[in-house]
Amino acid sequence: MWNNLSVLFVTTLLWSLVLSQSETCVTPLGRQSVCVSLYKCPTLLKAIEQGASRNSMVSSFLKGSLCGFQGDIPKVCCGPLPSAATQEQTQRLTQALAQGSISYNQEDSSPAPRNQCGVDTSGDRIYGGVPTELNEFPWMALLGYKNSTGTITYQCGGSLINRRYILTAAHCITGAIVLEYGILSTVRLGEYDTRTDVDCVGSKCADRYQEISVASAYPHPAYIYGTMNRKDDIGIVRLATRAEYTYYVQPICLVDNTDRLKTGDNVYVAGWGKPGFGVKKSPIKMKIRLSIFDKDACVSKYRRVGALLGENQFCAGGVFLEDTCRGDSGGPLMKRRPEGIWEAYGVISFGSDVCGSDGWPGVYTSVARYMDWIMNTLKTSNVPHNNNYSS
Repeated sequence: MWNNLSVLFVTTLLWSLVLSQSETCVTPLGRQSVCVSLYKCPTLLKAIEQGASRNSMVSSFLKGSLCGFQGDIPKVCCGPLPSAATQEQTQRLTQALAQGSISYNQEDSSPAPRNQCGVDTSGDRIYGGVPTELNEFPWMALLGYKNSTGTITYQCGGSLINRRYILTAAHCITGAIVLEYGILSTVRLGEYDTRTDVDCVGSKCADRYQEISVASAYPHPAYIYGTMNRKDDIGIVRLATRAEYTYYVQPICLVDNTDRLKTGDNVYVAGWGKPGFGVKKSPIKMKIRLSIFDKDACVSKYRRVGALLGENQFCAGGVFLEDTCRGDSGGPLMKRRPEGIWEAYGVISFGSDVCGSDGWPGVYTSVARYMDWIMNTLKTSNVPHNNNYSS
């Protein structure tokens, strides 16, 4: 009986991409859980035994719960099934979609198309450690954290990759940052100067920033809080409502899997971090040009302080007073293609305790190495929540 059940379940789920072989995972409802054998998850096992998988909504939920295999036995991200109210809500949604009364934004299930991303209309004026143009890098995001008193502070960066999702670092979603500053609750887009609601440079003024609540956040399931090397330091944030594309808010392209950086290549970072040693975070969006640092030399340097870098990380910077500092975490490391399109190659992860130390480059998570996970996370998490289907 059990073998037949396993074969049936595996056959049903063959099309699903395996999320992770690690212990931690996120259920289709966005809850943190553990990846275990199907037979150690009574809730999902009972649903299959009772034929609930014939319910299309539950069947999709079961498919989204797959997180690996143990031999021929499927492993699932164990958590509660959707409530009856949620199932009824989904049935109403399905009927509404069929009738054409609402539109479901399937485009949110993937990064912005390459003909609609990475466009920066400010021109090529990048030097190092200087303020950006008013409309430069329109994909830059500020991540806001709400503490127990309701105060929101912006402690991490990120990049808009379509109307609904932000790419950032896992350590900006979980771990010490939550304990110190509170839960990730909001994302600000189209910001330039955090001191003013409407930002102006000379006679030119930008639109007011867009402040959007966070619906859910997905740190990479293999990320382990507290390790010095911060492997798998990448995450996705889903916005509660879709961002509006404007002159000051646009998505960045994600690097193609085949593209590779070489030592010495010029790359760029931006954010609201510290512009220099002993200086407070900048209220104005800053930019700096860096060079890709030799990987072997970087691995050797960080090994001395107990951080063991992996193949999914790379290094950039290492020139005195030219670096990314605290407040830039989670933001993109970018490169401009010959045709003028900007791509995110990395996510800012960590660096030396003293920002801008000569010979100590910053460490970045490779976007190309995680494209499969990014694509799968967008697809599996892009489901309607709380009747918010088309916003």
